[in-house]
Amino acid sequence: MNDLLWHCVCPVPLLAVIVLLVVGFSAWSLVRGIHSPKRIIVLGVLRLLMLFILLLMLFQPQMRKEEVTILRPQIAVLVDASESMTDPVDEKQMLRSQRVLEWFHSPSVERAKKDFDLRVFRVDRSLNEEVKDIKEWKFNGANSFIIDAVNHVQDNFRGQSLAGVVLLSDGIDTGANSLNPPTATNVPVMTFELEKPFTPKKKARKISISGLDYPPRVVVGRETEVRVSLMGTGLSGQVVSVELWKEGKLQSRTPVAFNEDDQKRSAAFRLKEERAGSIQYEIRVTDPAADKEARDYPFLIQAMDPGNRVLYIQNSLGFDFKFLRKAIVTDRNLQLTTFVRLPEGRIAMLDGNGSQAEAGLDFSAKSLGNCSIVILGDLSPSALSPENASALHDFVDHGGGLVLVGGTEFFPSSDVAGGPLGSLLPVRLPAPYEEGNFSVRTTVAGLHHPVFGPLFAKAGEFPSLLSMNVTPSVSPSSEVLMEAASEGTFKPLVVVQRFGQGKVVAVLSNTLWRWRLASTQDAGSQSPYENFWTQLMDWLIPKDLDKQKGAHLELFTERSNYVMGEHPEVRAIIRMPDATVEPPATLPLRVRTPDEKNFDYILKSSTLTMPDGQQIRGYRVEVDPDVPGVFVAKSSVTVNGSKIDGESRFIVSRPPSEITGKPMNRELLHKISDGSGGKFYGLEEWDTWCTDLHYKEEKFSRIQLKDLWNNPFLLAFLLGLFCIEWIFRKFWNLP
Repeated sequence: MNDLLWHCVCPVPLLAVIVLLVVGFSAWSLVRGIHSPKRIIVLGVLRLLMLFILLLMLFQPQMRKEEVTILRPQIAVLVDASESMTDPVDEKQMLRSQRVLEWFHSPSVERAKKDFDLRVFRVDRSLNEEVKDIKEWKFNGANSFIIDAVNHVQDNFRGQSLAGVVLLSDGIDTGANSLNPPTATNVPVMTFELEKPFTPKKKARKISISGLDYPPRVVVGRETEVRVSLMGTGLSGQVVSVELWKEGKLQSRTPVAFNEDDQKRSAAFRLKEERAGSIQYEIRVTDPAADKEARDYPFLIQAMDPGNRVLYIQNSLGFDFKFLRKAIVTDRNLQLTTFVRLPEGRIAMLDGNGSQAEAGLDFSAKSLGNCSIVILGDLSPSALSPENASALHDFVDHGGGLVLVGGTEFFPSSDVAGGPLGSLLPVRLPAPYEEGNFSVRTTVAGLHHPVFGPLFAKAGEFPSLLSMNVTPSVSPSSEVLMEAASEGTFKPLVVVQRFGQGKVVAVLSNTLWRWRLASTQDAGSQSPYENFWTQLMDWLIPKDLDKQKGAHLELFTERSNYVMGEHPEVRAIIRMPDATVEPPATLPLRVRTPDEKNFDYILKSSTLTMPDGQQIRGYRVEVDPDVPGVFVAKSSVTVNGSKIDGESRFIVSRPPSEITGKPMNRELLHKISDGSGGKFYGLEEWDTWCTDLHYKEEKFSRIQLKDLWNNPFLLAFLLGLFCIEWIFRKFWNLP
């Protein structure tokens, strides 16, 4: 649509009068001053043309033009890049990765590129857009979170024109949601057959470790359990022996029987530590069918001294008080001292039977010095004097553990943030208290943290919480271990932070006791609720090293478990009571590998950022492990005439393999496509998928205004007419 618009600089009648006057005066001057009709006509025409152009510029014409832009609809192509795509399951067929290359070069894809904008994404543990040619891809992903990728792709295209989703995968999903149905979607998901059905080859005998549940920390003298899950293939009717080794010595052995060709079995070992420290264990499967990892699967357990004192102060009696108190008393060899705030505001001590005792609350530095952990159960900020808050601040700074439990009093108030406790809070306040139905999930950081670990991998199956404190944000140095769904988005639920030499935990709910109902284990086993508090207490209890007063060398890594291909960074801190002593510029480091080889490194001076945000002087070096197993890092240095040593251990494991010989999971692919209104295409139907897409073309119009009156060519023409008229007058000797 093209229109001509006019914008006169003055009213049209006034302009008409001016034009008539100009024309009349020009005609009168020509007739009166020039007696040649030919010259009058030439000069008159030139002046009329100049007047016309001036008049055109005074009307300021504009051309209005409508531009229509057609947006091509998009197609998200999700390509499974995991290792299973290269699994040679049937020697008579090409690999699945080769089928993917064939699909990209099929005629239907060439036709689709003309009508659609194809966006290609790589799917393994995450969803990432790829611009490289598919020929350059490496199908080496250790995991394939297919359902998660299909669920997340719509978030990536929110507000955009997405016509459909193409999923090129074998359907072997190793993600946490592999057993859950895919989320219903309005966008059709098209799945493709990458191999014809075939009769799988008889599987060779194989035993692998599919999981290991063990407590990262235990109490000396208290019995605990280690449970290993074995995956057996081709072992129907056979019995294998599983052994538990400790520091190179056999501890116990148990037989495991398989009665199916493909079966998962478990074995349990009871253990009790007699001394504190870091102890190395191994699970060994003594059978020729065991893979290399199953023959020697190492893990570390930290044994803690018993008798640590826990101080628990609760704002009021309730379910959270009852179950939390029981979880600590019955499952830990801890000295628990309990206080509760009575309705009249007085804080009273409860004895082992729950009755009021004589002793009062003592928040002095001496009293807190005998504690390892302090738990504040939604205590009102008014119940803490500035002296109490300062004592708690110093308690954490010197190595104590502080747990803050949510509710209606503590977190909703902003008073705490401005006091001595404000600097150590892992969450921002105020955090309003809300009631409702809040499902929970463990974060990636939580799954690798000692508080949760593999025991909480399926936290979404726990009963939902009935309350939570919704914090606006968390501290930059904190770590979110668990989240709860609030108004469609996940908010922090369990947040941890190191402060000084201690640790702080914020539990933003007072209904975690509902997890006690989630136990699916045998009678007498701990529920997820009790496991949570047990492992939290283990993590919070200060190490003996943290309590040292003399010079000592701390050697540590960011975490205790790594995968081959990662580069652990060993860090060191020298703590000395005399700050005037200058520490050395470098430290020697010797790393012993699982195959008994020693490698020497140099820890170079560096500034380390601690979890509480503090910048301290330390040392660091990156190591490159090339074999799986337990690595032992040791350093020794003489400072001010005293020799100090440090030791740290970390485990390096092989990444899990998806080379299993399994055929593609057609059932899952059918579920994904059928649930979205899409279709599963056999090899002979590949050329039809593009024609099955029906998407309305989107058009966007934009109005553009183009000025015609200020065109440089028009101005040049006007100046040219002036020059010609002047030349004629000079040529004819006219004034």
